[in-house]
Amino acid sequence: MISDYGLVGNGEMLAKVRADGVMTEAFYPSIGFFRHIIQSQFGAYDRERGEAIWFTSPEFEVEQRYLEDTNVLQTTCTRLGLRAQILDFVHHEINGIVRTLEVENTSDEPISLGLFHAEASSVADHKGEYGYNVVYYSRLSNHAVRYRGHPWDEAVEAQIVWLFAGIPVPDSYQCGVSYAESGEGIDAFYDVRDGRLEENRYAFGDPTGVTSAFLWNRTLAPGESATVSVEMVAGMSLFGAEDRLELMMAKKPDHLLGETISYWRVWIEKGKRSLPTLLNSRLEDLYLRSLLLLKLMQDRRYGSFIAAPTLDPDYRYCWPRDGVFEAWALDRCGYHDEARLFYRWCERTQMHEGLWYQNHYTDGRRHWTGIQVDQVGAIMWGVWQHFQLTGNRSFLVDTWPMVQRAAGYVLSRLDPKVKLVYSEQDLWEETGGHLTYTNAACVAGLHCAALHAREVGRESEAARWRVAADSLKREIHSQLVQDGVYVGELVPKRHFGLRGDYILDIANLGLSVPFGVIPADSPEMAQTVRKLKEEVDYPIEGVGRYASDLFMGGNPWSLSAIWLALYYAETGETQEVYRQLNWCLKHAMLHDFMPEQSHKQTGAPAGASPLGWSHAWIVLVLQKLGRLVREAPDLVPTKESA
Repeated sequence: MISDYGLVGNGEMLAKVRADGVMTEAFYPSIGFFRHIIQSQFGAYDRERGEAIWFTSPEFEVEQRYLEDTNVLQTTCTRLGLRAQILDFVHHEINGIVRTLEVENTSDEPISLGLFHAEASSVADHKGEYGYNVVYYSRLSNHAVRYRGHPWDEAVEAQIVWLFAGIPVPDSYQCGVSYAESGEGIDAFYDVRDGRLEENRYAFGDPTGVTSAFLWNRTLAPGESATVSVEMVAGMSLFGAEDRLELMMAKKPDHLLGETISYWRVWIEKGKRSLPTLLNSRLEDLYLRSLLLLKLMQDRRYGSFIAAPTLDPDYRYCWPRDGVFEAWALDRCGYHDEARLFYRWCERTQMHEGLWYQNHYTDGRRHWTGIQVDQVGAIMWGVWQHFQLTGNRSFLVDTWPMVQRAAGYVLSRLDPKVKLVYSEQDLWEETGGHLTYTNAACVAGLHCAALHAREVGRESEAARWRVAADSLKREIHSQLVQDGVYVGELVPKRHFGLRGDYILDIANLGLSVPFGVIPADSPEMAQTVRKLKEEVDYPIEGVGRYASDLFMGGNPWSLSAIWLALYYAETGETQEVYRQLNWCLKHAMLHDFMPEQSHKQTGAPAGASPLGWSHAWIVLVLQKLGRLVREAPDLVPTKESA
């Protein structure tokens, strides 16, 4: 079951903080790999009551929000007599997480507390790697050291080292073995329950098996507050991590916070300049939050985007298709450097034959070598969009070899008998065929490649690819319109293994949006949309991918509703745009993060979340909606009807 959460990061480090303030995952040295933190949690020991209090306790009312125009999270936990506020952020330059706890006595009597932070980690995922998880406390430097290795190894031999430092220096500490209920090496999460820590300096266990904790003793008068922080840094060696921690410790946590807030507010100013007039504060906030989220999900060293920061399903990879639309959304908001960095990644990861495989680790290594030809067409299309938005001719020259290989590959996939492109997989990764969405992407890609070729003086390629694109477009209209609608595959009624048929598919909208192969208001497309909406009747309403969808039980998808909203924005049907967006907002997670799916019976989020290309499409929909609002503001729903 998916829990609500927020994300903090800087493009190399990404961390997930649940709505109750518990950090449950941290990824490093890339934003997808490896996963280290299992649980990082603040609490307090009430010495008058003689009990430990976790701020996740049901007795607390909890609220989480982002500080305005930033990727800094604030979680506030309140109960009678006590208020706790947790600030979480990753410094924009230093690969370090800062967690700051401020506790205020809101009662009329003084209180004596032991403030504590406990963490459990499994360095570099738990996949049976070499060695044990190890933690020790350095009394010389006053921080805990985390690494994976054999207990007799030096930490410098570890793959990744984490350091945890308390500010101010904790009054006591504990290094424990997970689930040990007694003894010197008692699990730190058990040890905090009596308000004192054993100060065991060293612990090791199996690959999931050690914890650590810090404790600060404070007495607070009525209205008084106390603040403590934990700084977590990571490095590829002990020395590297120590250097990084030294950089962070040279500044106070408030200074690091101020720098990070300033960075994000400067970054989002460019996005604000592109903010459409929507006459709806929540949609305007969603636009900016989507941009901030897309920035978190791009690897700043390599330029790739992870699909989603989730392990189940595991979407910590870059699908080139998703990346194209995320780059395009950022490009349209003025973030040209981010978009260009993605296409540099595409240059590095293209195979000699001209294709890109199904998905990749963020550094470019192939993860799954499936073939989805639509991704090849999409990248050629995206390169041209970047040029149109920037006018950067040197970019065209630099990317020409990549586009030349990609166009050649698409032509090699044309079935000489059928005269359509064949792909081993559709964009849903379920089955192959002569697919409508794939052919639409290839038409758009070849048209853009022809324009690209003409700009760099390659007239023969330009002419050949233009002819091929026009021919393929004619075949789409000739063969893939059946009974007055666009079907998803050439022979749509045969059984396809993972699906019953290919008669209708939400991806058929790609013919019109974004690729513009078929006018959105064409009779066949309009009829296709009508049938798509009628095909499935979910108890919670919404739009699915296709009628016989079996993935996770077959649910409505946020992406499908957003795609439909984009179509209606193209045809000028403002009320339908709002209808689809309102459904998405009704089923959004905390911070308006878009889940991949919503359970068709309960409406609960399902699948991966937040899904990066859903938020990219949101940016594009809202830009088009802004145009409609300017032209006809009287069509904007009232607050009561929106």
